[in-house]
Amino acid sequence: MNRRCFASALSHALWIGLICLISAAQAQEWSMWRGSRGDGISQETGIPTEWSREKNVAWKTPVPGRGLSSPIVSGGAIYVTTADPQTDVRSLMKFDPSDGKVLWTCPVHRGPVENQHKFNTSASSTPAGDSGVIYCTFADDKQLIAAAVSQNGEILWKVSLGSYFSKHGFAASPVFCEVGVLINGHQDGEAFVAMLAKDDGREVWRFTPPVAQRSFSTPYLTQVGSDPAIILLGANRTMALKLQNGAVLWQVEGPTEKVVCSPSVGHGMVFAFGGSPDVRAFALPLDPRSARPDVPIWRLEKGMPYVPTPLLYGDYLHVVDDGGVYTCLEPKTGKSLHRVRKGGNTYSSPIGIHGLVYSFEDSGRCVVFRNSDRYEVVASNELGESVQTTPCVMKDSLIVRGENHLWCIRESKKPVNQWTLTNP
Repeated sequence: MNRRCFASALSHALWIGLICLISAAQAQEWSMWRGSRGDGISQETGIPTEWSREKNVAWKTPVPGRGLSSPIVSGGAIYVTTADPQTDVRSLMKFDPSDGKVLWTCPVHRGPVENQHKFNTSASSTPAGDSGVIYCTFADDKQLIAAAVSQNGEILWKVSLGSYFSKHGFAASPVFCEVGVLINGHQDGEAFVAMLAKDDGREVWRFTPPVAQRSFSTPYLTQVGSDPAIILLGANRTMALKLQNGAVLWQVEGPTEKVVCSPSVGHGMVFAFGGSPDVRAFALPLDPRSARPDVPIWRLEKGMPYVPTPLLYGDYLHVVDDGGVYTCLEPKTGKSLHRVRKGGNTYSSPIGIHGLVYSFEDSGRCVVFRNSDRYEVVASNELGESVQTTPCVMKDSLIVRGENHLWCIRESKKPVNQWTLTNP
C-alpha cells in the first residue's frame, strides 16, 4: 500500500471510529428528530405501557403558541419550539424534566408568516441538541433561518440561508454530525441542502438538488461503503451524499415528488416513502458495490404513508399510513406480513422502545404493540388531547407534545403537576 492509499484508509477508519463513538455517547439521549441515531428506537426500560390523563402522568405543562415540532432531550433537559401567531415570533423553550417547569423561553426569530399548508405551523421543525448547544430552523415569508442557542438561552449565532418559498411551508429538522449541522432546504424556490459549521454557522458546503421542489424529509446519517454519508429524499430523488463535502455517491429517481417521511436504513438497504402526488415506497441497496441502486429491490403503492415515518425495528418494518391503517412488512422482500386498521388519522411517527412499538393517532390515542408480525396489542391509551408530533424518550419517561401541552408519562402515584403560564 502506498503512502497516499494508507493515509486515505486511515482517514476513513478515523471517520468510522468517530461515528461509532458519537453514536455510543448519544445513545441515551433523544437529541434529534427520532432520536440520536434518527431511527426512532430506544433501549430504555421502565417506560409505562398504560396511562390516562390522570394515571402515570408525572406532569403536564402548557405550551403557548402553535407548533408541530417534536420534543428532544439534550443535556438532561427537554426542548421544543413554538410560534406566536400574534407577534410572528418563533421561540425555543427549555423544560425541567423533573416537574415540567419552563426554565426559559428564547425568542429566536421574528418575521412575517410564510406560506404554509393549513395543517402546518411556523414551528414544525424539530430542534437538535449537541454538547450544550441547541440548533433550530425557522422560515418566514422571505428566508430560511438557522440558529444555535446555548443551554442558558443565549443565541450564539443566527444565519440566513437565503430565500425560501414553499406553498406548504417548512418542516424538515436539522441533523448534527461531526462535520456540522445539516439543513434540508428543499423548496419550490432555490432548493438546497447545506452543512453549517457548529461554531459560527458558516457554510461548510451546499448541494443544489437537480429539481427545485418542496419536500419536508429529514435526512438520515449512515455510511455507504467506507464513506460517511447522508440519505436524502425529495424532488423525485433518493440519493446518498458524502458527509464531508456533499458530493453525490448515488441517486435514483423516485419514489415520488413530495416527501415528508424520513428514510430508514438497515439490512444493507434504504427504505424510502413518498406521498404526493402518488403514494409510493421502495427499497434500494445502500452500497452500489453490492447491487445497482437504480434497480429497486421491491416497490409498493398501497397502504403507504405520506406524513408518518415508518419504523424499521429489527426484522420488521412497521408502517402506519395517514388514515391509521397499519402494515407490517418484511424488510428484505416488501412482503406484507400483517395488515389491520389500527385506528384513526395519524401524523405522528411510531417509535420503538425495548421491544414495543408506540404509535400515537391525531386524537391522542396511543396503541402499544409488540415488535412482531402479529400486531399483538399490549395497551391502548387515551391522552385526551390531540397529538400530531412524535414523542421522545428520556430515561424512564415518555415526553409527548400535544396540541396545547407538553406531557411527561412516567410511572407515578403522585397527582399530576400542572404548571400554568404564570409560573416563574
